[in-house]
Amino acid sequence: MAHPFAPPVTASIVSRALAAFIALAGAAAGAAQPDVERGVLESVRGCDVTYQVRRPTDAAGGPVAIIAHGFMRDGSNMSGWSEAIAAAGLTAVTVDLCASSATEGRHADNGADMVALRRALGAHDAVYVGVSAGGLAALIAASLDAEGTRGVLLLDPVNAGGQARSAAGKVRAPAAALVAKAQACNAWRNIDPALHTLADVTTVRIARASHCDFEWPGDTFCRVACVATNSRGDRERAQSRIRRIGVDFVRAVATGDAGALARWRGDIGPD
Repeated sequence: MAHPFAPPVTASIVSRALAAFIALAGAAAGAAQPDVERGVLESVRGCDVTYQVRRPTDAAGGPVAIIAHGFMRDGSNMSGWSEAIAAAGLTAVTVDLCASSATEGRHADNGADMVALRRALGAHDAVYVGVSAGGLAALIAASLDAEGTRGVLLLDPVNAGGQARSAAGKVRAPAAALVAKAQACNAWRNIDPALHTLADVTTVRIARASHCDFEWPGDTFCRVACVATNSRGDRERAQSRIRRIGVDFVRAVATGDAGALARWRGDIGPD
């Protein structure tokens, strides 16, 4: 509704100008984004796994990062990770898992689908990335794909039915686990015992983070559902730290250089 004291013609002109500005800004932003390739892979369950591929401007080979979302979410909730990892020089792939709903939740199937996607893309190896239940899927993927796993980035992951411990014992690639304090949406950190059994893991506790801060972008729905009570300032600081450490880990393990991984550990710094 126009302001009661504004002449209708003025309000109309302002509205049209604002709409035009928003359209132009959106077009400019879209033009600045890397092209996204989309594809479909048949799941081990017979349903369709859709995925989105972002490639770096200067493709230099190396592993692909396959990025899994959390329970009842989709790849759009991890698009920030994809963009940042592509900007760091790796091909990054977000997936819309088809076994991640309330009625069709199958973490082992999601992990198998991530491995199948790596192979379908023709990538020799991968860094598996996942948040929450997607972290469990990433861990399972790494356990199924020992020869093709360069590293595993677990973002406040959760366990289910002991699957994480079973998978962790088979993972030999370096892993980074970025975790919040125990809370309902990370199942009170029920994955901790499994993390302790990983052969090569660096666990980083992110103070003042909520479970929702590990997605990128975050959204209000998650913060409400998970009763995220951290302040805006704490949220921004936590997200900045999570994203810097996570992207730097992916970059370090992608090199295959033990020295790069050691430097990453040295650069984590205090919270």
